[in-house]
Amino acid sequence: MGGQYGTGWRASAIAWANGIDRVVAWFCEAVVVTVGSALLAMLAANVGARYVLESGGFRFAQELPERLFPVFIMAGVVLGVQKGGHMAVETVLAMLGRQGARTMLLVGHAIVVVSYVVLGKGILELAEMLWVDRSPVMGIPASYGYYTLAIGLLLVIVVTATQAVRVAALGPEAMPTPSPEELVS
Repeated sequence: MGGQYGTGWRASAIAWANGIDRVVAWFCEAVVVTVGSALLAMLAANVGARYVLESGGFRFAQELPERLFPVFIMAGVVLGVQKGGHMAVETVLAMLGRQGARTMLLVGHAIVVVSYVVLGKGILELAEMLWVDRSPVMGIPASYGYYTLAIGLLLVIVVTATQAVRVAALGPEAMPTPSPEELVS
């Protein structure tokens, strides 16, 4: 297998990581567009319904956004992590040199993965307990939001692992950097 990253395990690992990232990005972008459009359409329809219906709008219009918003947010969080749009302090990395920065990044990635596995386990336990608690209008279980969070954490673990693969193979310069319009000063 030859290509941009040469041959051998590094090229295979990077191709694998890039493929997984493409699938995760496609999925999360589709979720953001679909759920965002649904939220916008539903809220606009509810505003119109307030003027037309005697009931003052749709009864589900309060609950459904509350259930869809976590899906929207978690997909955005995963995309933010994937593109390097999370908060970072890189002063220490710059002082370590290339190999030291690589090691620190890999340790940091491992800490994120382990922390999110532990957090995800706790979230799933909580979700199991909240399955019986249902929303008043639509009857959606309260655990829904917790499962959404757990899936989001799983996807963050996946993209963190793909970043770690690239850092291990290529060095710290393989970390994603957000485009200038995404930076906040």
